[in-house]
Amino acid sequence: MTAEEKLRQEIKHIVPADRKSMEKAEKRWKSVGKPLFSLGKLEDAVIQIAGIKEKAVYSLDRKGLVIMCADNGVVAEGVTQTGQEVTAIVAENFTKKETSVCLMAEVAGVDLFPVDIGMVTDVPGVTRPEYKVAYGTEDMMKGPAMTRGQAAQAVLNGIRIVRELAGQGYDILATGEMGIGNTTTSSAVVSVLLDQDAEAVTGRGAGLSSEGLRRKIDVIRESVRLNRPDREDPLDVLSKVGGLDIAGLTGVFLGGAVCRIPVMIDGFISSAAALCAVRMVPECVDYILASHKSGETAGGMVLDALGLSPFLDCRMSLGEGSGAVAAMPLLDMGLAVYLKMSTFEEINVEQYEDFENSGADS
Repeated sequence: MTAEEKLRQEIKHIVPADRKSMEKAEKRWKSVGKPLFSLGKLEDAVIQIAGIKEKAVYSLDRKGLVIMCADNGVVAEGVTQTGQEVTAIVAENFTKKETSVCLMAEVAGVDLFPVDIGMVTDVPGVTRPEYKVAYGTEDMMKGPAMTRGQAAQAVLNGIRIVRELAGQGYDILATGEMGIGNTTTSSAVVSVLLDQDAEAVTGRGAGLSSEGLRRKIDVIRESVRLNRPDREDPLDVLSKVGGLDIAGLTGVFLGGAVCRIPVMIDGFISSAAALCAVRMVPECVDYILASHKSGETAGGMVLDALGLSPFLDCRMSLGEGSGAVAAMPLLDMGLAVYLKMSTFEEINVEQYEDFENSGADS
């Protein structure tokens, strides 16, 4: 059986989140002794996760961050300030707890799982042969970034990683990435899937000059023209103008739906992967949460296309999963109120009436 056939088998049973559990959670929120809907998106998230987990009472005690690390051949076209060697350096620093997201994750109680899905260099503690698909992708300016089979395998590996973490008892996962050149591949993927010109979806990444940005836009535009990816076929788009990190994260989002675990989008790059996942299986969107609106040019555009509203808008564009980790404590706070606060009945206060949804005049 090919990787693509195995992938089809994995995702064919994905179904929408459980509406009955969501209704129970919504009813519980209305009984909590506070003004109705006053925690806004936090209430929505608690309800959504109840549907994901098929139960109105649950915990989010074990949190994990999956960081997909990969190199991109398009770096040869001068679309970045740094070379591919930086991918391996930062990946190694994940294992030493010496990156920004490592420090943030420690505060938020999130465990890190860096995965070498396609780095040019092997890194002890990150590289596991069963998950590494290739030693980087090809230069998409000269042809497809990877084969269709490699793209399918990377997606499949993302699903398998979620299965592994679900088996270890993780309740929620965040997504992160590390790969020099991956804002270029993400912009290319989004350009195709949203039918937008490269200029509309491409930012400066890690601080390109105006001349560098123009070069980056031209490279994306020409790569799309040359490879002619089919926007109706996300696997074709990933293989031709994507990256192994994006494909792996696509699998993580699909894996969340397979294993009924909520998965948090980080920024622009992981949102491109979420878009691929939802285009593959529309029901997958029920299992995805948006952490923040990325500072990248098309950060908000992709979330709008997914119909998702982020918790935060901090103008962050760091990557690594930093935005997703930053949003985790908000979920803990919302869930604490939901589970522990007294009800109107318990404090002998008349329950608020939901005029907004009853059709009554307030």
